[in-house]
Amino acid sequence: MQKKLLSIAMLSWFVACKPLAQQKKYVVTEPKAKEIVDHVLKTSPVIDGHNDLFIHYMDCKTCPRDLQDYRLDTMAKGHTDIPKMRKGKVGALLINVFGSDSISYIKAWDLLYRMEDMYKKDLKIVTSSNEMRTAMNEGKIGFLPILEGAKRLQDDPALLRVYYELGLRSVTFAYSTNGLADGSDDAATHNGISSIGREMVKEMNRLGVLIDMSHISAKAMNDILDETKAPVIFSHSNARALCDVNRNVPDDVLLRLKNNGGIIMLTFVPYFVKKEFMDWLNKGDTVYYDSQKAYPDNRAKRDSLMDAWESKNPMPSVTVADMADHFDHVKKLIGADHIGMAGDYDGISFTIKGLENASTYPN
Repeated sequence: MQKKLLSIAMLSWFVACKPLAQQKKYVVTEPKAKEIVDHVLKTSPVIDGHNDLFIHYMDCKTCPRDLQDYRLDTMAKGHTDIPKMRKGKVGALLINVFGSDSISYIKAWDLLYRMEDMYKKDLKIVTSSNEMRTAMNEGKIGFLPILEGAKRLQDDPALLRVYYELGLRSVTFAYSTNGLADGSDDAATHNGISSIGREMVKEMNRLGVLIDMSHISAKAMNDILDETKAPVIFSHSNARALCDVNRNVPDDVLLRLKNNGGIIMLTFVPYFVKKEFMDWLNKGDTVYYDSQKAYPDNRAKRDSLMDAWESKNPMPSVTVADMADHFDHVKKLIGADHIGMAGDYDGISFTIKGLENASTYPN
């Protein structure tokens, strides 16, 4: 089951890499490049490794909201809707099903199945690569349910088995440090993964739930690779060699990922693409939180301080070419078979110019 599920993600490498593999000197005009991409995407639609559409239903200022409150059959305010996905030649998404607590998480699963029923001509919940291919052949967009962060599992394999029956097929081992593993940006408490984490790896392997190593520490990545008997994924991470932030993957881990048979789905998140953007974001956050402490009751003053800082410190540019550098680096290091793509759409506040939403994958 695990290997079958892995092929879901691997299909996406054709979109970016197949033309390059056939044409070593890829020097073409813009119209010719578009012609090639259009041809490739007819037979190999985009499969996105991570999407946060549920933020509009379960984690917004006016949430919880129901399906009628945020429709997908028209151009919505967010990054993902059916018209955008159709324009972007999307065949499937690994969709993050989540809620703010245990009760809302169960309700999120109910919402997912009602979403499928509401848009039955366009959407199909899938739980295997074969089901995904069938859905795409029927002209539908496959939604493979995933969970970003194992906190909802409460360190209990029984809950993993229950959610598996609902359709869960991939779990980010830790969004931040939890009972299973250390998060990428937290102080280490387990020095990698815990004993409970090792048991959870075995149970995920047994069931056929993809282990997602995005968001965890490099030591936890290596611990999982030591333990797992099945291929793993990074659902939305980039190369640390090009953008030195903890969320990204070191080259030594990427080499182990190749030996594991796994895949990294490179993500269109500007602060994981260029270190300059992450530095700018962190400095801006410092100004913001300092102003909150200094002027808690004066929003106008806080806004003026932020405006002044942003005027002196313009947002760094991140381009499609910068994103392509990550594809090139990983391809040269471990090969195209181990590369996918992930927009992280609706889960990010900043986007790359030319990759702003689910309609822009062909770029």
